[in-house]
Amino acid sequence: MNRATETARRPQRRPPTKERFDPYGELDDGSGDWDDEEVYEEYEPYRPGGARVVKVFVALLALAGVLLGGIVWWASRQIDPPGEQGPQLAKVTVPKGAGLDRVAEILETDGVIANAWLFGYYARWQGLASWKAGDYVVFRKNSTFDEAMDVLAKGPLPPRSSSITIPPGTRLADALTRIAKQVPSLTVDQLNATLASGQVKSKYHPAGESWEGYLAPDTYEVGEKPTAVGVLQKLVSAQDKRLDGLGYARAQALTGRSAPDLVKIASMVEAEAGTPPEEKGKIARVIFNRLERNEILGIDAVIAYGLGKKGSLTKKDLETDSPYNNRRNKGLPPTAIALPSEASLMAAISPPDGNWIYYVLVSNDPPSHLFTSSAREFQQAKEKAQAEGVF
Repeated sequence: MNRATETARRPQRRPPTKERFDPYGELDDGSGDWDDEEVYEEYEPYRPGGARVVKVFVALLALAGVLLGGIVWWASRQIDPPGEQGPQLAKVTVPKGAGLDRVAEILETDGVIANAWLFGYYARWQGLASWKAGDYVVFRKNSTFDEAMDVLAKGPLPPRSSSITIPPGTRLADALTRIAKQVPSLTVDQLNATLASGQVKSKYHPAGESWEGYLAPDTYEVGEKPTAVGVLQKLVSAQDKRLDGLGYARAQALTGRSAPDLVKIASMVEAEAGTPPEEKGKIARVIFNRLERNEILGIDAVIAYGLGKKGSLTKKDLETDSPYNNRRNKGLPPTAIALPSEASLMAAISPPDGNWIYYVLVSNDPPSHLFTSSAREFQQAKEKAQAEGVF
């Protein structure tokens, strides 16, 4: 049998088939017999919902930002409350052994700070590590955390020491009465005699004239055995220092008015200005404008000072023949009418530009005025305020 015949008789082996992967779960047997009529769904690969996740994350991030912003805003209002500092407190006592949390509670209770809990964290973060027990007399209501910590850092009154507090706008006579009450070893007569004796010195006070306006309103510590000369010189020197710092040595060159004239103007500003800080400068400008126009000032606080009165004036008061009646007399009064603050002294030597001639009280809560150059507008505002019971 030849090779060709033997080969023909052997069963033929089919070559191995390669299975083809059917993405829908079937295998092609390699025969090529695909059913063309069979319908298959188109394959869609899996895609996770990434866009939705991102949107949710962004929304949560935005919400967290709003919450964080609100917390930061709230905290900042506690650390640095809006508005100016309030009145000075007569005394805040820190007991012996009081920890920071206890001190914070005392300050919050007395209205010095807004939030004791946050103050404790803030003070620790700022490194406030120690303070002294005792009586503090320079704390003020509505203080910032930093202002409260500064007072703590300076410490309380020394043992057996006295303090004197003279608020801005206090008249000299009332200031001397306050000193005598706060320092029992001194009397009003002693204080008046000392001022008249020439022992107290000032570079700005005109010799032989009233000391009204030349004592700086503030809080002072006095020694264990205070004297009339020592106490009064301390207050007068403090006012001299303020006047130096504000440029009163150059008053004539800066304003055309002498330093004593500006002290008088500052005292009127102190008596007349309302709560808004900008009112002090505007009232000073009204006074300057009226003086330049040779018009009467018409400031009732001056008339009241001359009569030794406080509060409302009667028609008879307004008609009184007195050098302080500036509804009748032109120019500045004979003396200042109160002890002006540094802010009022600043307003007098550096008033803003403006053509205001009139001002009238239009609100009592808080006290505020309308300023105008129009007599008609002034009269209308005055009548409206009177009708509303403002004054």
